[in-house]
Amino acid sequence: MKEPKREDYPKGKAGTDAYNKARAKYVEWLRSQTNKQTGMDLPSIDLPGLGPSSGTRSPSDVEAKRWFKFVGAKAKKGTQSRKYYDDFVNALKNAGIPQKDWQSVWDDAIDWTQTYGSGSDGKPIKFLSGFNPSDYKDKDSSGPKYGTQKVRTETTTQYGPSNAADYINKNFEAEIGRTATKEEIDAYTKGVNAAAKKEPSIYEGFTTTTGPTKGASLGTTTSKGTQKTGFDPAIYAANFARSRPDFAESFATKNFLKIIQSLLKDPNAIGTVVE
Repeated sequence: MKEPKREDYPKGKAGTDAYNKARAKYVEWLRSQTNKQTGMDLPSIDLPGLGPSSGTRSPSDVEAKRWFKFVGAKAKKGTQSRKYYDDFVNALKNAGIPQKDWQSVWDDAIDWTQTYGSGSDGKPIKFLSGFNPSDYKDKDSSGPKYGTQKVRTETTTQYGPSNAADYINKNFEAEIGRTATKEEIDAYTKGVNAAAKKEPSIYEGFTTTTGPTKGASLGTTTSKGTQKTGFDPAIYAANFARSRPDFAESFATKNFLKIIQSLLKDPNAIGTVVE
């Protein structure tokens, strides 16, 4: 018997159905040939209303795989087919298998029933007693997908030469009346980064992720917490500027100028200043 090819059939659903039927017959023929050669019989696939339990023809593996999506999932609640489907799906949910992988597990269960020595008795649901759920879970997830998680984040800012120079020059001009030298900028940069490491910015809170909804197909994540402000480079820059040897002279000069300006505005203020 020649293996059917999809391109030999018309396009569209009718052609696909015809191809699947031909493919199912081909698989049955292959199975019969294998059985003749080995003297062994594979168990018939047993599904609600199909196979040995119901006394009807056993479905091919192709038909059995399609049963999950087009029969079991669409069967009315309370029917034997829907109960079988629900039992299988509930087991997958409990194992943490995402819905997008349910069909893959079912397909493997069907293949398992048609494997010599599997001990399946043709019943796909028995596959769940020995399968490994981690084979089907998302590879980028090592734990539960939804729920609440405690979060703590520590952030330290690394100041570069240009950023540090901007801070220190503004403070030097304000406190001393000049810009910083290269040596002073280098010293400030080294000092400010060392100090920043000791006072990181800290966020502590909780992140809650819920499952997909009609308005959020990828789920919803909500974060609540507090942000503790860390190191302030402006204060460090001001203190650094005030530590320079010429700060005292500049401070005295600025205060002297303030006195002069006050006298210019009010000559009688000399007595107040002296007091």
